[in-house]
Order: sequence, then C-alpha cells, then structure tokens
Amino acid sequence: MSSVPLLRQLARAAAACSLVSVGACSGITDSTPTINRYGAVNITARSNSATQATAAATVIFFDAFSIAIPNSALQQTDQCEFLGADSVFTEVRGQKRAGAAIALTAGPNTLSLDYSVLLFRYATPRNMPFTYTAGDVAEITIPGDPENFPAISIGVKLAEPIVPGAIATPAAGEPLTVRWNALNDPSAAVIISLKYASSPTALRANAQIYCAARDDGEFVLPASALTAFQASPPALRSLQLTRWRTNELLIDAATILHIASSVDTVIVLP
Repeated sequence: MSSVPLLRQLARAAAACSLVSVGACSGITDSTPTINRYGAVNITARSNSATQATAAATVIFFDAFSIAIPNSALQQTDQCEFLGADSVFTEVRGQKRAGAAIALTAGPNTLSLDYSVLLFRYATPRNMPFTYTAGDVAEITIPGDPENFPAISIGVKLAEPIVPGAIATPAAGEPLTVRWNALNDPSAAVIISLKYASSPTALRANAQIYCAARDDGEFVLPASALTAFQASPPALRSLQLTRWRTNELLIDAATILHIASSVDTVIVLP
C-alpha cells in the first residue's frame, strides 16, 4: 500500500532513486548491484462527468539500483493507514533524455511532449490538458537515445472517470460508507483519501486516512477510525477518490518502462 499519491512517487523516484510501493515490488535485481534504467509515464486526470476526464501527462527517465513499481492489478486487498497530509507541491523531475519529443496518443488526441532541459522531463504543456472518454487507450512512443533509453512504445487503458455516490458526513459513532461507480475490473484499483485537520485548532487539513480498495463500488470506514475526523473543523474535511490503472514492460534485464493512469474527484464533506 502506498503512502503517497502516484505523482509524488514518481517525483521521489527521480530525486532519491526509490519508489514507495503500491501493492508489490517489481524491482530488477542482480547478484552484483548494478545501476538499472527506468522510464515512468504518469497520466493524471480529473473527472469531468461519468464518461469524460481532463488529463495531463509527464514522462521521466532515471537510473537506480532497485525500486518498487506501482501495480494496480496487485492492489486488490482493502486496507487503510493513518498518514499526514502534505500540501506542498512537488515538481516532478527526471534525470535523463530519451530522444526528441515523445508522441502521445490518447483516444482522439495526438500530442507531442517536448523535453524540458530545466526539469529533465517530457510533459504536456502547462495549462493545456487534454480530454478523453471512458474506454480510451493511451499509447506513448519514445524515440530513444542510444546512451540513455531504448526506442519503445507502451500503452494503458486510461482510468475511467470515478463518480461518487451519495456520501454524507456520519454522525458521531457511525461509520462512513463511501460509494462510487464500480468497474469490478481486476486491472484497476481505487485510492480513498479522507483528509481533515488533526485538531480543532489546526489551520489546514494536515492528516488523512489513506485507503487502497478494490474497484467494487463500496468501502466502509469504521466509526472507531473517525474520531479525529469528527473533531476537525468542517471546512477542512474532504474526500478524494482516485481510480488508477498501470502497465509495465521489462525491456531487458536492466531496463523497465512503466505507465500509470489515474483519475480523481474531490468531495467537500460538511
């Protein structure tokens, strides 16, 4: 179970040569430690409706000895943990270049992701997201660089918009039932983040209950876990639902390319 959102995992991977695991580790190991090559494609979206979402894409390449790679198909066990809620924005940075612009096809969209020499990454232009429809597939084509990363393509079915059902703040001593439009697809999983202030005098939502769930449409948080949430100022309480799906390619014994698609929606809880 991951302790940070998918986008922050990629940022920390490039900066610290490690990833927080979601589900299970898919690292590359050898009897003698060697530097391995990783490519990470991250497509993040916000639900617009039951059928459409608005997304942006980031691609980074970096070296590391061994990392754990998020895998949505392995996150099929419901589980939760209490965590801090970090509101600091983390800029995703890579380490290496893999050729000229990367081509992204997502449903009807054909985009070119240019390389940033400042951030060492490829990304869709700021403030220029693209829209996709449930059922669309994203395909990334990497031109490659002989010294850094091979030319290759990878695809993933884009995470379908996640639409919450009726969700109400429970009375003290009652559980919180979270419902959404289930896929019951074993290649997808759901992240539930219930954010709140850790004390009645806190000025921001600095704590959360962070849960991984099967995409079966319902998750119940017991009343015993909601004590601090109930004491939080109502204006600082919110619920974020994220659906995500991944794919990966083991290109050779020392090279992995990974792609993640995620889509979320945020609910303010009075």
